Amino acid sequence: MPRLTDASVYELQALEIDVPDSQLSLVYSTRRALLNNNPITLRAGGTSLGGQATGSGTLIDVSKHLTKIIAYRPKEREVDVEPGVIQDDLNDFLKADGLRFAPDTSTSNRAMIGGMIGNNSCGSYSVYYGTTREHVKSVDVILADGSETTFGSLSDNQLQQKLNQQDFEGNIYRTVFNLLERHGKTILEHFPHPSIKRRNTGYALDELYRFHQPFNPKGKPFNLAPLICGSEGTLAVIKQACLNLVELPKHRQLLCAHFDSIEAAMKIVPHLLEFEPAAIELIDKATLDGAKANRQQQQNRFWIEGDPQAVLVIELFDDLESDLKGRLQNQQAWLLEHGAYAVPIIEPEEASRVWEVRKAGLGMLMGKITRKKAVAVIEDAAVPVRDLFEYFQDVQSLMAELQVGCVYYGHASVGLIHIRPELDLATAEGKELFQTIAERNSKLVKKYRGALSGEHGDGRIRAPFLKEQMGEQVYAWLKELKYAFDPHNLLNPGVIISDTPITENLRADRQPQQRLPTAFDWTKDMSLMDAVEKCNGAGACRKSAGRGVMCPSYQATREENYSTRGRSNLLRYALTEPDPRKALNDAELQDALALCLGCKACKTECPANVDMARLKAEVLHQTRKFFDLSDWAIKHYAGLLNLGQKWPRLFNAVQSLSLVKKALGVDVRRKLPQAHSQNLKSWWLSQKVEPMPAKSYKVWVLVDLFSQFQEPQVGQAVLRSLSKMGLQVEPLFLKASPRALISQGLLPEAKQALLQTVQLLKAWQAGDYIVGIEPSELLVWRDEAHDLLKLEPSKNEQAYHQAVFSQVLSYEELILQLSDLNALAKFNSLERTVWLHVHCHQKALAQPDDSRKALQLIPGVAVEVIPSGCCGMSGEFGYKHYEVSRSIAEQTLLPTLESAKDVDWIVATGTSCRHQLADFGQYSALHIAQVFDQAMD
Repeated sequence: MPRLTDASVYELQALEIDVPDSQLSLVYSTRRALLNNNPITLRAGGTSLGGQATGSGTLIDVSKHLTKIIAYRPKEREVDVEPGVIQDDLNDFLKADGLRFAPDTSTSNRAMIGGMIGNNSCGSYSVYYGTTREHVKSVDVILADGSETTFGSLSDNQLQQKLNQQDFEGNIYRTVFNLLERHGKTILEHFPHPSIKRRNTGYALDELYRFHQPFNPKGKPFNLAPLICGSEGTLAVIKQACLNLVELPKHRQLLCAHFDSIEAAMKIVPHLLEFEPAAIELIDKATLDGAKANRQQQQNRFWIEGDPQAVLVIELFDDLESDLKGRLQNQQAWLLEHGAYAVPIIEPEEASRVWEVRKAGLGMLMGKITRKKAVAVIEDAAVPVRDLFEYFQDVQSLMAELQVGCVYYGHASVGLIHIRPELDLATAEGKELFQTIAERNSKLVKKYRGALSGEHGDGRIRAPFLKEQMGEQVYAWLKELKYAFDPHNLLNPGVIISDTPITENLRADRQPQQRLPTAFDWTKDMSLMDAVEKCNGAGACRKSAGRGVMCPSYQATREENYSTRGRSNLLRYALTEPDPRKALNDAELQDALALCLGCKACKTECPANVDMARLKAEVLHQTRKFFDLSDWAIKHYAGLLNLGQKWPRLFNAVQSLSLVKKALGVDVRRKLPQAHSQNLKSWWLSQKVEPMPAKSYKVWVLVDLFSQFQEPQVGQAVLRSLSKMGLQVEPLFLKASPRALISQGLLPEAKQALLQTVQLLKAWQAGDYIVGIEPSELLVWRDEAHDLLKLEPSKNEQAYHQAVFSQVLSYEELILQLSDLNALAKFNSLERTVWLHVHCHQKALAQPDDSRKALQLIPGVAVEVIPSGCCGMSGEFGYKHYEVSRSIAEQTLLPTLESAKDVDWIVATGTSCRHQLADFGQYSALHIAQVFDQAMD
């Protein structure tokens, strides 16, 4: 991969990327890089905001393999982990014993312990639990001479032994000890104010002097682990860590205080600390409004009353439920008396949905359709809580003076508000403002004796201002410490100790040199490039399996290139090359896109709503070959299926040949869908259709190719059951698959297929229903159709198209609408447990719970919803990528169904899902219509 980004504004080209598969391999990689004088950058989740996870030397990625929980001692409340263990995964492991690792970052579903130690991460509960530093007991590290050691608590004798060692490690101990012994008081005077819990400016010498022996005789034993916390990979390479654990709170609950101004919210924060909260988080209007535009977060806005300019989310912990209830009521009353216009108390089971809005804030802000993005430059400054409002006013005045919009959210309880000015760093004006804001803010932070970095780290973005913050003498001591640990400046150079201007190595320096004509209309995103640039690198696509659908190929492989972020980086690089069409043919990019299943989850689960499936389709269109057999087969799919229906035995025999499969790119282990002697259209024409009352509802059924030829029994169940319900059924037998054409990049052909369907619907009238059978096909009308057709005709035709688009329903959506109208027939009781897997396009573009709701209208049906992501088939993907497809199916879907009994039914709403279950689980899954059909026999 040419370049790796984190969530910062920076991008550097790595010399090489190393992915060690064990701690031994990590030691080897580190020593090899050091021997070759290559700079080393450690990378875990790659979510850092200061540029510390991107480098120009050897980039060592621990996220794929170094993910083991090595040892767990619940009685001692300790756990030993490798640096690639994800925070949420660790806490899931600990939950059964009522324990957790205390820090709780907004990136908890992909942030890894190594990165949390590197940045000394904190999260929402730092006012209660403190920072990562307080919860790391020891770290096993590789030093810059290639030696290995453990930094942990030392007795007086052990410390003396370390000081007497005549080796590299001994020199480190002597340097640190002498700096503290000789200059400790001066260091305290020049470091951030001690009341600030989040102090990540420079190296934590103040922490060692203030809280550790022998400098504090009553303090903790001397330990260099706190110094490694917050060192951002510049002092040592972390192999593993021993973490301290805390008990889960017995009872917890949220209040959400709504305010008419952000100023009113900020003013009362110091007083709220008297209520001993576990968290106080500020969410501003920009973030709240961002949730309106994000499909996944829309449903999490249930608690918002009116149109607040700011909200304080306050959480309380307590041992007794009765005491917690009293505290909540007292604080609610106090807030209403002190400026809040609404203070709903959130039910405990709904709390996670409130936090989801807060956690998704950054991604949603970066997904705004504008070239002025809310950038990270002064977003991590912390000041004493008593000065927070004054500092906020100073920043507001600065932004008003510079005429820059700004976003405010974050950890009010500890004096840290994430302040993000909205800038276009692709312009000279934007870069100049970027530099000016950083310089002016540095002076403001120093005025309040604040910390330039609270938890995101100094990185590259704050490093040049450390000398101003600390003074030249203290800065010189920090350099002396860095030299002792890293004499050749090979450990993450340019981070913390650096005078490199913050406007160098900006990601925005690469801009398109020419624009390609596109098949999709990208004007909603401003352009194709802007659609790619919605990815800000926050890495929400790097979640573990079971935490959502996005991104299934990443979950199966843990390869960065197979995440939405990885693909976006490759796409952005290609689109900014001199010849973008040629660059789009790059083998690495094409491989990354080939492993995209087109599940559409990123369109919903990515906070910035990056739509990689659509981007992939555009790229395939741009790089289309003169002839490709697979493309030809998709283009002529209907004709091939018609041939199969005429000679099914011959057709099935020919398509089963290994030679044919290989020619089509299909894995020979896969069984292709079988042809049948009767298609759905001939079956329908053979049926005696009873005339329906004139007042009955008319239903136009879009019969896709799969339901016509490959699963005619599904199409029969749909048409038969709708007829039994007393509806006037008008099937439209489609002659192409818009979804398959789009997925293959055959966009002109897809557009033509959509227009043909519109023509078939000319007789549609307001009040009629339009229903699709296959979810991926019907949801094209809610998704790509608008931007593919571009709707350039007359306004009347546009209005007609829009009406059609909005009317296309799934079978279960129709059932629920008819139920609301009391227009459903009575169903027979089935007395069945139904295991339900919902197609990923429904999860992304519809309401996946509709399938469950519909099934539960049938008496005697008990629905077990399978908590699966993508099934792993996704049209032709599963036929071409057998192993990855199987890995995806084996993550959640197949293991869950091991609990199903032989008499239970399995419903999978998509045809691909049903084939996947048959291939890898030997399950005969049903379409939802087949269940309703049997309920009306």
